[in-house]
Amino acid sequence: MAAAANSIVTAVEERAAQKSYWTEHSKDLTVEAMMLDSRASDLDKEERPEVLSLLPSYKGKTVLELGAGIGRFTGDLAKEAGQVIAMDFIESVIKKNESINGHHKNISFVCADVTSPDLKIDAESVDLIFSNWLLMYLSDAEVEYVAARMIKWVKVGGFIFFRESCFHQSGDSKRKVNPTHYREPRFYTKAFKECHAYDAHGNSFELSLLSCKCIGAYVRNKKNQNQICWILQKVKSTDDRDFQRFLDNVQYKNSGILRYERVFGEGFVSTGGIETTRNLWPNWNSSRTQFLMWVAALGGDFYMAEKFDAMWLVLIYP
Repeated sequence: MAAAANSIVTAVEERAAQKSYWTEHSKDLTVEAMMLDSRASDLDKEERPEVLSLLPSYKGKTVLELGAGIGRFTGDLAKEAGQVIAMDFIESVIKKNESINGHHKNISFVCADVTSPDLKIDAESVDLIFSNWLLMYLSDAEVEYVAARMIKWVKVGGFIFFRESCFHQSGDSKRKVNPTHYREPRFYTKAFKECHAYDAHGNSFELSLLSCKCIGAYVRNKKNQNQICWILQKVKSTDDRDFQRFLDNVQYKNSGILRYERVFGEGFVSTGGIETTRNLWPNWNSSRTQFLMWVAALGGDFYMAEKFDAMWLVLIYP
């Protein structure tokens, strides 16, 4: 009983702290205030098209934008979508969004907190859930709660896209307090991969991880590889489960990973370790391309990203 009461108090304090934080940083209602960075305008020009290019097709479909802010992405989403539901928990912010993007007649502007039990969204009613810098302003328990809500809201075959700052702060704005949670990427991967939803017939659905990658604009402009985005798709559990079970219980179970590392070196599960990786990429010219494609977030990926300032496309398993 006491533990439950403490949990409620903690949740209330978390929401109060986050609302206070964003009320403070939303006074100007500028892109610099929203991105918490003095270089926001320049970053936005490069970063926003990149983020939009990563999204699966949503033409004519219903998009739920969580943490929509002043509408940095809202207007662009509305150009392709059949309907956009733009949501933010700061009233002045969502009103600013409406003043900028209200001419798009396919946008609904909603002031609501995604963690509120009063928020009602029909199950399987949206094709794409889009959020940019939302989950890092939620507690661990709130992330798990919201992830469970997302899988219910999105249609079977629909997609969830989210982007977060991992490990450390990215913006350069001065902050009196900073309640942001800069987590390791594997926390988000695990939280979403453990989600399940059920329909009226008892069928089970889960989220299949399609990609996890860092934002290239931040790599190029800030040498920052910790701006990471995920794309997941809602699938029948049986469609994703067999392959995941093989990875978890055979190829990449804990004992297997430790065995690989003893052979190839810490962080590596592929032949040759760091020496082979260096030999494979001796003359890489990162000016030719900023993209690397790889499987799993392993030592080789981090070596190449650090050495060549490149983005990577990965599948991350917790």
